[in-house]
Amino acid sequence: MTIDMRQHVAYVALAHVNGELLEVGISRYAASPEADECECAVTVDDQWKHRGLGSLLLGHLIDKARANGYTSLFSIDSAANTAMRDLAREFGFSTVRDPSDACQVIHRLSLL
Repeated sequence: MTIDMRQHVAYVALAHVNGELLEVGISRYAASPEADECECAVTVDDQWKHRGLGSLLLGHLIDKARANGYTSLFSIDSAANTAMRDLAREFGFSTVRDPSDACQVIHRLSLL
């Protein structure tokens, strides 16, 4: 993905582990065909979960999307992804089943 910090944004969390710099988390969004919304995703390495890293990464993403004038942020995830469900709930996303795939949910946050 090309990062332009407007339509395509990514934040990467790095950590020194055993003398090596490793990517331990990433959040990103990409503008959707709807001009005022963007799709987002957050991933955190298993060893770094439950330390607030996902919240930090998503918080930066929300702030950037808002600053760039987007009015809505959404994520399409597996219905079984409890970590994303909990993160979405923490930030006030609404959640509905994906009408085209019962195994997925759509989390949506108004940025207004």
